[in-house]
Amino acid sequence: MTAATTSVATSPGPPDRGAAPPFPRLLWTEWQRLWARRFTKALLAVSVLGYLAAMVFLWSAHAQPTPQDIAEATVARDQNIADIRASVDQCIAGGETSGFCGVAPTPADYPIDYFLASSPFTPTQVPYYSLAVGVAVAMAGFILGATFIGAEWSSRNLVAWLFYEPRRLRLLGAKLLALIGAVTVLALVAQAIWLLSAQLLITQRGVPVSSLGSDADQFWPTALQESLRAALLVVPVTLLGFGLANLLRNTAAAFGVAFVFFVIVEQVAAGISPGLQPYQFTVSVAAWVTSGGITVFGDAVYDAQAGYVSPAPIPVSNLHGGVVLMVYAAVVLGVSVWLFRRRDVV
Repeated sequence: MTAATTSVATSPGPPDRGAAPPFPRLLWTEWQRLWARRFTKALLAVSVLGYLAAMVFLWSAHAQPTPQDIAEATVARDQNIADIRASVDQCIAGGETSGFCGVAPTPADYPIDYFLASSPFTPTQVPYYSLAVGVAVAMAGFILGATFIGAEWSSRNLVAWLFYEPRRLRLLGAKLLALIGAVTVLALVAQAIWLLSAQLLITQRGVPVSSLGSDADQFWPTALQESLRAALLVVPVTLLGFGLANLLRNTAAAFGVAFVFFVIVEQVAAGISPGLQPYQFTVSVAAWVTSGGITVFGDAVYDAQAGYVSPAPIPVSNLHGGVVLMVYAAVVLGVSVWLFRRRDVV
């Protein structure tokens, strides 16, 4: 009797529902979770309302001058100059020297804009408000980054996620990429909206770009560069907020540490050693967003040629400021990621 061996074809079973998701799916899930958070929606709503309030203020504070406005401002300017000249002449007639009495101003010293009831919006104001928008979005990014990971720690949801995706660095990388992608998009959109709003203000409530003379051709390219730098400020600031909250496992603690460091520690350090200013976070923010960088003043040195002691000027370039910002963010984030990889999460 011969035993017959039969082969049974096995069909593939159902997919393993407990398997870790591929990284693109994990990234997409984190992106959706970030936008679905009520805090994210509330922060966006507050930001939109704040921007609308600022635009209403700018619209009401500026107006294109009419010929009558210019005529009235010219009369007021000339009257002011005449009063000052009369005061100077009276002082000199009393026997005082011209150096003591001062110099009578000319019309070039007092622009008409100073005497207008509602001054026009000028193109030179655009970079300052681009900076304001960039700083506001960066602060929102810090809050969003800190609360994004801080809420995971507070709710212990991060522990549950590690059962689904046990590779910690992979999970944290997805969260970071989703967060940085979201805040970068928001920052670029905010700057684009502001530049369109600035064009509207210049057209309807201000003076044309041609009033800048020889600088008119380079105005918008320069404004775009400054807006881009202001938008990119959100990246290191958001990374810093995320890193602090992940390091301390608490959102409120991250806010407290940031406040103490930026408001107290950096100011005390600058007072003790002014030469440390180029390596401070707040100074680097100003250097990064300001066209051409900034100049700070370090320790007092003796100028043999001039014959007196004065603080030494220290130029801080855009590149220097950007590098220092990223170093701060990388150090804090790197320490928090290293500890997240090694320590217990429960």
